[in-house]
Amino acid sequence: MGEAMQQFGDRWQAAAERYEQRKAQQQAFDTEIAARRLNGELAKAEADAVANAPADGAGLHEAMYGQVDPYTGQVVKTGLFDTLFGNFLKQVPPELRASIASRKEALREAGSHRMALQQNQRRKQYEQDQAAEVHSAELNNIARSDPNDTAAFDASRQRGLDLIAKMDLDPQIRLQAEAAWRASTAKQRMQALIAQDPRRAAEMLSAGKVASDGMGETVRSQLAGGARNETTEANSQKTPDEMVAQAFGERPSRNDPATIPLDAVTYLKPGDIGALKAQANNATAAQMVRANARVMLAEQNAPAVIAITGRYPEEEPTEQDFVKVYGADLGPERFEQFRIKAGVAKAYSDMHAAPNQAIHAELRDSEPGPSGSPEQRKRYEIKAGAAQLIMAAREADPVAYVSQLFRGDAPDWSKVKTPEEFQAAVNWARAAQQHLGFSTVLAVPQEFSDSLGATYVDDSVPLQQRNIELSDILKAVRDPEARVALAGQVFQSALARLRQNAADDPKITPAELEAQAKNLQSDLINMAAHPARARFDAGPWWQKPFAATNDVVRLMANGATFEQADKFAAGMNWLFSDKSYDELLAAEQAETENAEDRAGSAAIGANLLGAFVTGHGLQSAGLTFTGRFGAEALKGVPGLFARSATAAADGAMLSGVDAALNGRDIVREMGSGAILGAGGNALAEGISAVGSRVVARLTGGQTEVPSNAALEAPAPSASESITAPPEVEAGGTIAGVDESTAGHDLHLYYMPEWDAAQRAAADLKVKILTEADTVVSRAVRLFGSARRRFIAAGNEVLAGSHVDHRVDLQLGGSDTIDNMALLDASVNTSLGSQINNLIKNLPKGTKINKVTIGDRDVRDIPKKLRGR
Repeated sequence: MGEAMQQFGDRWQAAAERYEQRKAQQQAFDTEIAARRLNGELAKAEADAVANAPADGAGLHEAMYGQVDPYTGQVVKTGLFDTLFGNFLKQVPPELRASIASRKEALREAGSHRMALQQNQRRKQYEQDQAAEVHSAELNNIARSDPNDTAAFDASRQRGLDLIAKMDLDPQIRLQAEAAWRASTAKQRMQALIAQDPRRAAEMLSAGKVASDGMGETVRSQLAGGARNETTEANSQKTPDEMVAQAFGERPSRNDPATIPLDAVTYLKPGDIGALKAQANNATAAQMVRANARVMLAEQNAPAVIAITGRYPEEEPTEQDFVKVYGADLGPERFEQFRIKAGVAKAYSDMHAAPNQAIHAELRDSEPGPSGSPEQRKRYEIKAGAAQLIMAAREADPVAYVSQLFRGDAPDWSKVKTPEEFQAAVNWARAAQQHLGFSTVLAVPQEFSDSLGATYVDDSVPLQQRNIELSDILKAVRDPEARVALAGQVFQSALARLRQNAADDPKITPAELEAQAKNLQSDLINMAAHPARARFDAGPWWQKPFAATNDVVRLMANGATFEQADKFAAGMNWLFSDKSYDELLAAEQAETENAEDRAGSAAIGANLLGAFVTGHGLQSAGLTFTGRFGAEALKGVPGLFARSATAAADGAMLSGVDAALNGRDIVREMGSGAILGAGGNALAEGISAVGSRVVARLTGGQTEVPSNAALEAPAPSASESITAPPEVEAGGTIAGVDESTAGHDLHLYYMPEWDAAQRAAADLKVKILTEADTVVSRAVRLFGSARRRFIAAGNEVLAGSHVDHRVDLQLGGSDTIDNMALLDASVNTSLGSQINNLIKNLPKGTKINKVTIGDRDVRDIPKKLRGR
């Protein structure tokens, strides 16, 4: 029993020992884990402290680990470490606190060492950053300073050395930093010298040797352990200082503060010497190139540019530049010649604003005679060259020239929108050109006309729209001469665009291009002569009746009021408008001119009708001589004279009133009115008598005519006066109807040999004849050769073309310039002959309803030409 109890006790004791052993192991493990957690918190705290510390690291160690008395080892100032450790100790189990607490001072020692290293590293980095910033500023100062200013250079270099001396550096590292600083300052000074005088810098860099280590003799001796002073015999070889001074063109003295010291080159690194030499040589070459370019460009352009603008915008070359380019002998001479030219050009700069006449007079007065010196001849040639440039610019684009010259007064063509603005702009441009005496006076700038021309021949825009837009612009120009000039500009611009289109499109043949040019010229001439009519023709059909009615009313009102209707309308509008009376009157007069243009010859009839209404009303009221002293009852010659006298009196009276109202010569107008009144009455009565005779013949009856012997004539029988219309080979006829009233159609044929352009020209001709009011007429040329008059009007007759009447004279066309256009010679000859053959047997006055054209059918070809 005792033995059993003994064994049981031993087992309990062994179990207890194992329990204590295991418990100790667990505590050790838990302590290690807690220590690691504490180390992690400390590491994080250290990282936060470093991140939030000042740039120089000041207070980093103290803030983290406090202060410890190095003699006693006692903590005299706690830090963040103590706070973190105390808080952590409270969180661990009680059984671990003692073990953790025993590690506190070891942790403090290790952390303090880490923070001290971090603080020292931050301080060194801070000093290096600050030194680099200061050195950069000092290098910039050296770069901006005069490289010859040794005192300023030494001061900047010394400030950098002083800063290095105050840095916490090892002696060896300090010496290396000083050597690097001296090398950097020497390099920066040499680069400044290269920028100022690269040739001199290149000579200086070749003047003497440098230390192989690039640190200078002084630094080498310090690194070797001491400084040595070396002397040079007075009569020995030149020192580096003397060679450097020679390169700067100086005679150095050892005590002269202005002498560039030896270390200006000595402290350069060997690698920098080669790079700086290459930089100096390249800069020297570039300087020579720039000098050459500046001199040659100035010699070529400066006189002309100064003559026009008054100044030379580029840098003017100096005498030294000329010496570099032409050498010491020729350079000064060439520079003097350049100065003479530039001086003459500057004095002549005002010539670009002078009138042409003044420029020609200046050239005439300054031209040297036979005994003139070469210098005078040279000056005259310079003046003549400047004048030639000015004249060429004025001829090329006169409106742009005056717009540039008088920029403050010139209109902004890009903002010209309304007809009034356009008219004002054209008037200003022409007035400015006339003021300067331009030989060519145009209406708009070339750029503006190029835009109009390109738009007018742009096939992507409907033709009707193009005609409307261009005719509106031409209609806004009230001066016919200016309008023709504008049409000429548009023609040249549009023709250039057509030629460009033909060059880009190989399908357009030269013949087609020529036909397009002819049609373009014809259309623009017609549009310039009658812009309002062209605008009317291009407008919508439904507007034309309203426009025609308005025109007739306006023209009749003007005729009925002795041309005072415009003034009356302007006065009425002025009561309700913010515009001036003169502006409104100009607008009304422009509308009347447009109405006359649209109406053509019918405008005269409308004016006469209005005047007749007024005259008839005055006569009915007994306010005229004809109405007061009627002579209708008188027969024969006495009656004719009496009625003509009263008509002369009425004509003189009405013409005098018209002249007085419109500011014309009253006496002259009254004389003309009297002649027209008397002559008109005699002519009217004569026509009336002849008409009565014709009616009598047609009706077989008798009509009473004045017993005036001069008007009596035998009356032919009716059968003699009526001729049956003969049959016509081609065209439409109506059997039993007089063609003079029913009208007649003409059908023409293409010639087999015509190409596409000739057929197109024939189509256009037929279209014009169909749209015109044509009647069979006697072809009468009133003014001689159409070709001669067409050329005299400033037109060009292209090869292979005829000057054609758009509406043939034999169909009632007028023999005037506005009815003329160029037409292919073959087309003109063929169509004219065909028309003549078709109408030669038709009575005069026969209306032509329409004209058509097509290819001949086989049955249309005469049998003798068909063959078998």
